[in-house]
Amino acid sequence: QENNNFNAFDRAFFITEYLNPISKKIKAFQTEENIKNVNKTSPLKQDIETLFDKNAFDVNAFVLSKDYNFTADKAKLGEKLFYDTSLSKDNNRSCATCHNPEKAFTDGLKTNVSLTGSNLARNTPTLTYASLQNAQFWDMRQLDLEKQSVDVIQNKDEMHGSMDDIHAKILLNAAYINLFKKAYPKTQKPEAWQIQNAIASYVRSLNSFDSRFDEYMRGSKNSLTKEEINGMNLFMGRAKCATCHFTPLFNGTVPPGYSKSEHEVIGTPQDASGKKLSADQGRYLYNKMPQLVGAFKTPTVRNAAVTAPYMHNGVFKTLEEVVDFYNKGGGKGLGMEVENQTLPFDELKLTKNEEKDLVAFMKTLTDKKYQ
Repeated sequence: QENNNFNAFDRAFFITEYLNPISKKIKAFQTEENIKNVNKTSPLKQDIETLFDKNAFDVNAFVLSKDYNFTADKAKLGEKLFYDTSLSKDNNRSCATCHNPEKAFTDGLKTNVSLTGSNLARNTPTLTYASLQNAQFWDMRQLDLEKQSVDVIQNKDEMHGSMDDIHAKILLNAAYINLFKKAYPKTQKPEAWQIQNAIASYVRSLNSFDSRFDEYMRGSKNSLTKEEINGMNLFMGRAKCATCHFTPLFNGTVPPGYSKSEHEVIGTPQDASGKKLSADQGRYLYNKMPQLVGAFKTPTVRNAAVTAPYMHNGVFKTLEEVVDFYNKGGGKGLGMEVENQTLPFDELKLTKNEEKDLVAFMKTLTDKKYQ
């Protein structure tokens, strides 16, 4: 009743001083009263104290079969495969070629480059936190990481590999066979699906949840500055970022069930001038519904400070440019015709200082290894 102004509400204070303590007391009550958890697989683990615990999310809730469940041994095998150039046709490109671990598993390019040297249509997204969503690629054409890896490996412009050939090579490699035996002890020899699952398992290991934002939410009051806290409140409030990039994953996977990942139509321009709409039709290419023209997956904002450039076509070089675009109301706010834009097209009317604070907050979402 005292805080009924949506824009002025101090969410950072409310979450850390009220919601998190209440959540912890509920967990303590459950423990004291010996109330058992319901046996089910859920994106939110049942033994957590708050939504912001380091291990709050279960990657196994995003796999299609229990056989695909994450293990450390699978991830170790997957890491070796991830850096293996023999997965490509000419043995000259690995997964890490385009998903560089030093750049939070992006490539730093506007759009990726094909095997022949021509520019591809889309920007390489980060693989960090990619396992906590229900669809892969900008156009969401694959539902899981297993299919995502095959799509890239067999794509003639990206790796031009053959899963059959890769499987045959592995069957002749003693080192790989030993790793497969450890990762999949129930099978006699490596199977083709296990190659996909191992690579996906490595990607599932790339969720650190150890940014300064995470530290602040776990009680470290000095982890964020006053400006960054103001940016957090803007992100979750007046700037409306969190209406699509949901806290704490900061992607489009919708709480509280986390069973759906959203797409949005924001009217991304073709170039920095902002005068012409991107010609890429996004999800419409695979789902011929008019409302999906120009629809793209809502990616995570985690590690955004080190994964420039931004948008599906890498049109914006800085977070400042991204914030300016949203502040003006997206493509429609810039005067372009975007009939099906899902982003509100009215101006946010953020001041320059507020834009600065918003960017400062997004930079607090960077994992420790990239700071």
